[in-house]
Amino acid sequence: MVTKNIIFWLKRPKGLLYRIKYWIWEKFHPNKPWMCPGTVKFCERHLTNSMSMLEFGSGRSSVWFGQRVANLTSVEGNTNWYQSAKTKIESANLANVDLRLIPLNHPLSQPEQEFYERCPNYVAVLDEFEDESLDFVIVNGHYRTNCTRKFLSKIKPSGYLLIDDTNCGIH
Repeated sequence: MVTKNIIFWLKRPKGLLYRIKYWIWEKFHPNKPWMCPGTVKFCERHLTNSMSMLEFGSGRSSVWFGQRVANLTSVEGNTNWYQSAKTKIESANLANVDLRLIPLNHPLSQPEQEFYERCPNYVAVLDEFEDESLDFVIVNGHYRTNCTRKFLSKIKPSGYLLIDDTNCGIH
């Protein structure tokens, strides 16, 4: 396995350089979201304390975003990530973050379907929001395609959408 990893990176020296640069950035910014530095800078410039935000996929980003917006609803399908995020949110004393554990309706190993006969509970959270009520939506969890399709009417015309890890094939 180690040999395969070494060969993988030797064939991709540019990718290795980017990965090392990101690893260094991450070590010097341990409390910032686990996203590329350019995305974090964009969020720093555009988020305000009057915004309403929805995050699919919780983690250390939940605290960071919760400190910058008026209210954050964060949806998580993984119990371990949920517990980790919950501990961090409680430690930061963030009363404006509504963290929700919503287990997946399908096995994690099953790839996302383009359409479901019954909307997964994780995605159905969007039904709770009025049209054009959200300023910022991050899709960084499960059911990415379905979440994106369903939230389009929920985001304000001046709102922002961030889909992280768009090339992530496991969700």
